Amino acid sequence: MTEPQAQKQVPILAALAQATRLQILDRVADAGPDGVAAGEIARAIRCPASTLSFHLKELSRTGVLEARPDGRFIRYALKKPTLQALAGYIAGLAGGTRAAPRGRRGAAGRPARRSRAADTSQLTIFGD
Repeated sequence: MTEPQAQKQVPILAALAQATRLQILDRVADAGPDGVAAGEIARAIRCPASTLSFHLKELSRTGVLEARPDGRFIRYALKKPTLQALAGYIAGLAGGTRAAPRGRRGAAGRPARRSRAADTSQLTIFGD
């Protein structure tokens, strides 16, 4: 995975690292492609409206949820491509197929300089 691709996963993982948000995703996933209204989510997970609004905003901002107006309500549905990309990334970490790592590049796209071999006769605080 390239650096830009990895950077795209960071906000998604951060948004998912909260128990209430995982409960929200469970409820939205159960609703299927039509999605579910915010009030139904609040009742299902017993979450105050102001707190739910904050969590829904974060999940929508990261592309995990899609908000669609439906009359007086806003319905939330999963954005499957975002979750599929995240699942592919995690599967790759767990031993799935991953692209071979590319060499690091320095300024102007040149290969990064290699550092000199460490002097092993000196003691360090790192215990190497």
